[in-house]
This record gives sequence, structure tokens and C-alpha cells, in this order.
Amino acid sequence: MLAVVLISGCGSAGSVTDQNNASTEDSEVLSPIMRTVKDVSGDVEIPAAPKKIAVLLDYYADHMLELGIKPHASTTSLVDHQFLPYIADRMEGVIPLGASESPNLEALLKAEPDLILAYAPSHQDIEDSLRKIAPTLMLDGELMNDWRQLLLELGRIVGQEELAQQKLNDYLTKAESAQEELNRRAGEEVFVVMRVMPKELRVYGVDDIRIGRIIHQELGLNGLKLAEGKAMQTISLEELPNLNPDHIFLMENVEDTAKSRLDELKSSALWKNIKAVQKDQVYIVEQQLWNRGIAPIGSTQIIDQVLEIVK
Repeated sequence: MLAVVLISGCGSAGSVTDQNNASTEDSEVLSPIMRTVKDVSGDVEIPAAPKKIAVLLDYYADHMLELGIKPHASTTSLVDHQFLPYIADRMEGVIPLGASESPNLEALLKAEPDLILAYAPSHQDIEDSLRKIAPTLMLDGELMNDWRQLLLELGRIVGQEELAQQKLNDYLTKAESAQEELNRRAGEEVFVVMRVMPKELRVYGVDDIRIGRIIHQELGLNGLKLAEGKAMQTISLEELPNLNPDHIFLMENVEDTAKSRLDELKSSALWKNIKAVQKDQVYIVEQQLWNRGIAPIGSTQIIDQVLEIVK
């Protein structure tokens, strides 16, 4: 919960006389209104209306943009040192802070933020340094498991609770409508989300809390119940025919080794005998969106893509 705990003003410097009282009052400098927010470390005082927010997990930028707030500064991907590609056109002018795993503290200091949003599991070892730069909230790592709750939490932090709830309601309405349409198109056909890695294939089941939740729970597309309730499992090419889905969403990694693995996959006789391949229902999707974009804007774009490609 958020609470406003302090409203303060400070008097002008220098001597004060009866003759200049009026001008002194006019020149008073008011300190920012502050409020207390609880994070994983305890109570933290932050500006009630922050103007220059730095996010130390690039994933947070999606949520902030959904709330109508462009981050003042943001970390980037460790792989390509870029902002998330699906929101890059909305990040023009945002100060880059290096990889989320190891933010550039010098760049952060130079950016002069008035609020820092940090990811507790990765940034607790630099917490003291961050708090010396600006008020810092260490956000619970569990919020990464459900962007819907993270959106509501960030809405409370920036004073946009109603907007956050409205955005979430809009998303759920969109997902429900999409589910009805996809049920008409696909019926009981089975869908698999697969990721091509340099040395392995990963399959995401119905219990996956990220992409699996969108595809199988919110959109209602039939998926696979993996062994022992696993959300994701690694499989070999030889095991793929045992799955034999009607549709495959295939996440392609950007690494050259992963692309070589994909080429090898496509040339395999085992691959060519899979139902989805024979029915031309294998859909190559962007890994940066489908794996890293599990957030308000990214999830909405994923739904749009599914509606576009599943006929």
C-alpha cells in the first residue's frame, strides 16, 4: 500500500526583513511531496510524482509505457545491448544503462533519476549504491512470474492504479474475444510452443507461466501436459514425432548456432513427417517477443500475431 507521509517546504536563504517578506515567500523552494512504499527491503520514501524514472530491468519498460510513462533511463538486453525490439520505436531518447544483469552505475548517476526501479534478485548486491543515487525500490522477483500483478504494482507506485486496472481489464477482454475466435478456427487441434536452442529443443507446456499461460490458458489453445507437471522440457529431435502436434509456434534464436540447428531440423526426415509440418502449420515467431515480451504490450502483440497466423 502507498501512503503520503510528508509534505514539506523550506524557507529562503539569507536575511529576512519586514520589507522583503513578500518577495521571500514568492521565492520559497518547496521540496517534493514524498510517500512511503514498501519493497522487499522495507519502507522506502519516494517522490509522489516521479518525473525521471530509471528501470533496471528492460522488461519493466514495457509496463511503464503501457501506463503512459516513458522511462527516463533503462537497461538493455545482455545479448545485443538493445532495448526490447518490439517497443524500440517508443524508447527514442531513453538513456541506456547497460545490461540488466549489471547496470552501468556511472551512466545511472549521470542520468540523474528521481526514482530507480530495481529487480531484487539481481540488484540487491548494489542496493546501497543505488540508494545513494536516488530513491530506489527493490521489486520482488516473484512479480516476474505474472506481469498482470506487476502492472498493478507499478500502477500503485506511480499513482496510476485505475489506469493499470483498466489496461489489465482491456487485455483480458481482448484475450477472451481471441479465445472464442480461435476456438472456432482450431477446435481441438493441438498446439506446441517450441524454442530452437544451439544444442537442444525446448517445448513449453500448458503449465508454463509465461508463454504457455498466454497460448494455452488465456487463448485456450490445446497444448501438451508435460511429464511430472513440468512447464518446459528439453527434447531431442527423435522425440519430436511422439508429440506430433497439429500446429507449432517455433521461436527462432538470433544466434548463428541456433539458426544452424533450425536448418538441421528442417532438413530432417523426422521433422518432415510431423503433422504440423505436413499441414504447413509451423509458424516461425520472434524469440525476442515470444520469450522476453511476456508483458502488457508484448502479450497483446503475441495475441495479435496468433490471430493473424492461425487460420
